[in-house]
Formats: sequence, structure tokens, C-alpha cells
Amino acid sequence: MTPFAFPSRLLGELLVEQGLIVPADLDDALAEQRATGRRLGEVLVAKGALTGAQLTRALAGQYGIELDAVTVSALETSEAPAPWQPLGRLLVMRETISQSALDEALATQRSSDRKLGEVLVTEHGVTMLELAAALTEQHGLAIGPDAAARPAVTSRFPDESFYEVKEPGGAALFTTDSFLEATDFAFEYLAAESPDVLEIIRQRGNERERVWECDQRGEPLAGADSLKTYGFDPNAWTGPNFSRD
Repeated sequence: MTPFAFPSRLLGELLVEQGLIVPADLDDALAEQRATGRRLGEVLVAKGALTGAQLTRALAGQYGIELDAVTVSALETSEAPAPWQPLGRLLVMRETISQSALDEALATQRSSDRKLGEVLVTEHGVTMLELAAALTEQHGLAIGPDAAARPAVTSRFPDESFYEVKEPGGAALFTTDSFLEATDFAFEYLAAESPDVLEIIRQRGNERERVWECDQRGEPLAGADSLKTYGFDPNAWTGPNFSRD
């Protein structure tokens, strides 16, 4: 599996926008992430910046799921963090769905304005709790057995931002109001189509900003904005530093 560099700072910005953390919390967590290689969400929860339930509700909301009750804890493992994987691929690895079912769901997602989570739940038998459990694992957490989920009735992210996945100079391949949907689609498109370069553009009102850029090998392109996007320089980082003073 290709180890993609997840743009952690953007997730942190989403949490700041929702009032779940403050910018200082994000900066501290990104610094710890650089030093340890842990997931940004896991770091924020471990530092007490927000609860696991708050993080999981925010993640699930990006996929059109509202969690009524959820108990979340950090994953207990002595191993190094596994490479981050897109949601659909993680569901296949967990044997929740087959690869063929994921391919069908991705095709539906690309040809419509529906969210991948909705397609998986309504057409491929994935329960909302299975989707939420995969999301928590994706970000270094584990969901408890007492969780209850239902479709979200209203948007949890009403800031009117939207994201376009596209090749530079080309038309949008996929447009969504969900940052996580955009990154999931981009990673899957890279694996399937191997474009020379793929980018994600965020639009807020009249402002457009490239927030992510990757080459056909799945490697992020370094540039002036790499620290802002990833929280570290992904082409210079050699792995977590476990040294202690």
C-alpha cells in the first residue's frame, strides 16, 4: 500500500473552524506529530485539546453521519503507526466491503454529488457504525461498542468552503464541501489513474487556494506551502524521532 502523506494541518484547521480547538492547540499538536509520527487526531485527544468523541463526531459529519452517542479511546499498540489510508481502502482492509464494491462506490461518487459514506451505506451494506469505526482507526482512535449513529440532517460544516480535485490547468474531477471526501477521492484517483500531478483547490467565497499537491507516485510536491499543508516538509521528513533528552 502506498503511504500517503495526509494533510494534517487542514484537518486541524477544520477543527479550529468548528471551535473544537484553538490555533495554539493545533501548533503544539503539529509539533508533536513531527517528533513522533502519531496521527494528529490522536495527539490532540491525548493532549486533552478535545475529546475522542468530539473528534469522531467531526470526522463522521464530513461523511454525512451524526453520532448520537460514542465512546472513543486511543488505539493501544506498541507498534509504529501504520501508514494512513483512504477510508474506502481501510474498509477493504478491515474486510467490511470487497474491492469490487469499493470500485463501484467510487464510480458512483465520481459521477454524482453524493458522499462516499452515503453511497457505501445505502448501496453496499456498510453500516454507519462500521463507517465510524473505520474513521476512528484512520485517525488513531478506537470507537466503543455503545455508539449510535444516524444520517446527519443538517451540515455540520456551514462555512461555505468547497474543494476541487483536479489536474493542474484541467477541469475539476470532483467537487465536494468535505475536506476528507476530497482527500479520499484524490488518493484513490492517484492509485487508479496515475496522473503526473494532482491537486486540491479550496475555494472560500472568491478566494481560491491550492491546499494539496501530489505526483503520480503518491509523493507530495515540496514547496513554499508544504509546512502549511502537511504540518511538516513531507519530502525532508525521515520518520519519527524517538530520542529523549
